[in-house]
Amino acid sequence: MRTFFEPDFTESEDVILLDEFESHHLCKVLRLQKGDSIEALDGKGNRYFTEILGVDRKCVELRILDKEFSAPLQPAFRLAVALPKGNRWEDLIRPLTELGVAQLTPLITDHSESKNATKKQDVKVQKWQKIAIDACKQSGNPWLPHFDLPQTFSFFLSTIQKGERILIGSLSQTSVPMKKLKIETPDRISVLIGPEGGWSNKEELLGEENGFISFSLGLNTLRLETAAICGLAVARESFIL
Repeated sequence: MRTFFEPDFTESEDVILLDEFESHHLCKVLRLQKGDSIEALDGKGNRYFTEILGVDRKCVELRILDKEFSAPLQPAFRLAVALPKGNRWEDLIRPLTELGVAQLTPLITDHSESKNATKKQDVKVQKWQKIAIDACKQSGNPWLPHFDLPQTFSFFLSTIQKGERILIGSLSQTSVPMKKLKIETPDRISVLIGPEGGWSNKEELLGEENGFISFSLGLNTLRLETAAICGLAVARESFIL
């Protein structure tokens, strides 16, 4: 069983304090008791092997018995995905977190279907983080992904780091399967997944001008969710060191 805590929630080097949500889950849902063993994740690569010191639905105390650090995936993967309408973006968070995505960027593209993408952004990010935390606990991934606020395609261009490789999903006849791309593996790879309406001509031109590398996930037109999950899975198989 696993729980999650903010790195600052420590009473000492030997004791972890869980917040009210995690404490209630352990006490009332899992019904764990004093002396039970549990694994605690901090989202920063650390895995703590602990036992429960005290049971309280508002603040459970854990005694640290051992600690293990897991290095992040190399290269680090960023998924920049066109915002779909409804809750489909939230449905993407769990599987992408399980696959070890380092950064998730919702894109507002020329053909995006999402409405009100810029409203209540802080609340949305908090909800996305909770989904990702649950995915970390379920999968054992010790790294919580970073979430960006929704941003335009042009703003995304300004966030590209030096040496970062940008791969863009495309139905163009000139695009090739990702595993056939002949590029050196960088420290960081961004995978762009466009809306089901496709990238606009302006966006495709901007991509070409900025050295984006087109890739294909096959002849079939995939739903956005399918393309994003497959894109990350194939990128891991193709480039992970």
